[in-house]
Parts: sequence; structure tokens; C-alpha cells
Amino acid sequence: MSGRVLLVTNDTNTQRLARQAFAPVQPEWEVHIARGGPEALRLISGPAFDSVVLDNQLAGISCTELLLEVRRWHPRTARMVLAPAGSSDMVQLVAVAHRVLPKPCPPADLVNAVQRAYSLRELLGASSLVSVIGRLTSVPALSTLYTQIADTLMQPDYSLAAVGELVSQDLGIAARLLQMANSALVGLRKPAATPSQAVKILGADLTRTLILAADLFSRYNPHTLRPFSIELLWEHSQAVAELAGAIAAAERAEERVIRESALAGLLHDIGQLTLASQLAGPYREVMKTMRIDNLRAEEAERQILGTSHAEVGAYLLGLWGLPDAIVEAVAWHHHPSGCPSAGFTPLTAVHAADTILHAAENAEPDAEYLARLGLSNRWSHWLALRGEPKVLV
Repeated sequence: MSGRVLLVTNDTNTQRLARQAFAPVQPEWEVHIARGGPEALRLISGPAFDSVVLDNQLAGISCTELLLEVRRWHPRTARMVLAPAGSSDMVQLVAVAHRVLPKPCPPADLVNAVQRAYSLRELLGASSLVSVIGRLTSVPALSTLYTQIADTLMQPDYSLAAVGELVSQDLGIAARLLQMANSALVGLRKPAATPSQAVKILGADLTRTLILAADLFSRYNPHTLRPFSIELLWEHSQAVAELAGAIAAAERAEERVIRESALAGLLHDIGQLTLASQLAGPYREVMKTMRIDNLRAEEAERQILGTSHAEVGAYLLGLWGLPDAIVEAVAWHHHPSGCPSAGFTPLTAVHAADTILHAAENAEPDAEYLARLGLSNRWSHWLALRGEPKVLV
């Protein structure tokens, strides 16, 4: 594994810690440091970096503006931000960064985040996946409503009430948002009766991703995709989301990790919906192969298409700018040992939840991965969570 990383910060202590962090992995990783906005803009306009890590407090340019420039010049570059907990610009950063890291960030965590992002982009650049993406009748785009909501939430003075009014314009999305807001996935103490109430209680970050899920599951007519069932996929996705969040909570993960685990669980099979709707003929063949050869969806997809719904879903979520932790969980939820992670992440929670809920199909956990993380002895505890009520947020 080798690549190029750019750190942008005015802080000399952060610069020193970054040099120390990457010293053990050089010369495989080529590290560049920009000491401010102008220098960063000059470097960004040149050859692409694999990762750009920005301090959220920069002189002369806002971190959000610089992230947008990175996205404009090099869309495939991993965009990361170092930000203290409770930063006032967190909502804007989450909207344009793949990953927000704590500041100060332990050196090992910084290197691990960069290496994981590199592995994810290598996976999503595989020729077999690119070939399938090229066969789609059209790459699903974000709806106008979702784009309006996301743009509204990026404004410094955004109004959650206004976002609620936007949600109310689409009855399908509004119904699913209320369903999710009042489910065990979120665990509101007082049920929300209207989209505006749900949005006010959920907050900006959770609202954005739940609306994305509601948008994606609401846009297709279930009858046109038979024998594929959107209803069953939706029920399974919600169950994985609830259990993944409960597992993360049981491991006493940070609130952000608990939330991302639940959201990744909700979106983990979105590639299946994409393939069934965009490649209807071949996906019927996938389902026939599943039935005749008693294969799981991922196995039959690889046999017929050369890739699986996990990679397709992760590709689309990355294209739409979701955080890397969620994209990573979707990409590797079948085989997490392929991800170079070094601790409990949303991927761990989603893999465990999905495997537990597929137990009737003889699904088994990735023993190598759990052993590597020192979590093998936690499996029985996670199994016990399946029947418990889950309150995650």
C-alpha cells in the first residue's frame, strides 16, 4: 500500500505530530504539508493526492471552501478534517468531508484513517465494479428534494422548520421519515406526528441521511421489480440498522459511531435495490441462481455480474459524498477482514448485525476479522441483543 497525503494546517504542533505519525510508513506514504490556504490551493491544483487532511481552523480560507475545491479538482481524493468536538461548523463539514477526525488526533488513528480510505478507493476502482456501473441504464441521482434539503442544511443559519416543510412536499419520503423517526432505530421519547417535528428532534446530520434512505426506497414502484421485494429489503435494512446501533452502544462506542453504525445498517444493501432496478434482467438471473444453487445474494451476484451489491452500494454512497465510515461499512459488510481497520467501527457493527439476522441462511461471522480486533468473545453478547429493545439516539 502506498500513496500521497496532503496535510493542511497552520498549527506547528499538528504538523509535528503528523510527521511523527507517518514516519513508520515512509517511504510508502509520501507526506506533503501546506501551511495555509494559498499553499494548499496551489498543491491541490496539481497531481491528485490520495487523501487530503485539513485542520478546521485555517487562516485566509474556510475549511469548507477548501474541501469544495478538493472535490472540484479531484473527486476521488479522500477528504478528511481534524476538528475539536463541538465545533460550530460541524454540520457544514460533515456535508462535504468523507471523515471528520478528532483534534487532537492520535497519530496511529490518523495513519489508519488514511490507509483505510486508500483501501476503500482501491476496492471501488476495481475493473469488475466499473464494468457493472457502466452497464447501469443510468447512475441513480439524488432527487431534487434531497439536494434542496442538503443545500439548506449547509447554510450557517439553516432552519430545521424549513427543512421539515421541504420534507412535507413528498408524501412518500415524509411517511418513511416518520416511520424511521418513531422506530426503535431512533427511539424518540415522544413520537413525532409531523415531518417538522421529526426533523426538529432528529437534528441536521441524522435528518440528512435518513432522508437519503427514505428517498432511495420511495422512488421505485414495488410491483415493477418483482420477484425482487423492496418491502423485504426495507424491513431487513431497518432491522440491521437497529441491531447494529445496539451492538455499537453495547461496546460503549462514541455517539457518532453508534449513529453511523445505525445509518450504515439502514443503507448496507442499497446496492441490491440499484441492481434490481437498473439491471432487471440480469438480476432476475441472480435471483434464479440463488434459488437453484442455494446461494446468498452476494455469491450469486459475483457469479453472474462479477461484483456484488456491497461494492455497488458503496460506490454510489461515495459518489453522493457520505462519510467514509458509512461507505466502508457498506463496502465490506460481507468480508470485513479485507478492510485494514484497527478497532471497533460501524463496519464491525453492521457485519455482526447482518450476519446475525441472516443466521437462517447459515451466515457466519468473519472469524479472522473478529480475532484481529480482539472481539471474538463478544459474539455471544451481540447475539443476545437481537431480541432486546433498542434505543440509539
